[in-house]
Amino acid sequence: MRKANLLRSIARFLDDGIYVIDAAYMWRRHRLMLPFGIASFLGLAMVADWVGWDDWPTRIVIGLAGAALAVAASTDYKVVALTSAGVVLLQASRIRQAATGMLERLPPDVAIEPAGGTVLAADWEVAGLVYTVPRSSEQAINRIAARA
Repeated sequence: MRKANLLRSIARFLDDGIYVIDAAYMWRRHRLMLPFGIASFLGLAMVADWVGWDDWPTRIVIGLAGAALAVAASTDYKVVALTSAGVVLLQASRIRQAATGMLERLPPDVAIEPAGGTVLAADWEVAGLVYTVPRSSEQAINRIAARA
């Protein structure tokens, strides 16, 4: 169901006669995400103290909420798709796996290669940038990387 929704969302941005073969959802965190998250946590914890919340658990929860928002704001979601006309890169939704806009058509010789990973996700280099790909999209990006 999720994969079908992703493929349908991509098809909206393609020209007539071009169809989607496969697609992978991925994200990339900004290099300053960690300092941004820490600064947001500390800043909101201080604001909570300033407005009168004296108990530490409340300050910590407010700081964590700010840090979570900072991390979400510093994450860039993309979709790489193999179409009948080549590989395309699309902007993706933060909430669900769906394409929200066309970014660019990648050149036919674009490099799509594995770059490491963890148990939960794999890292792939797409057009010179390293993205994290969830395990649910790993087979799709393997097929896209092995395109003819």
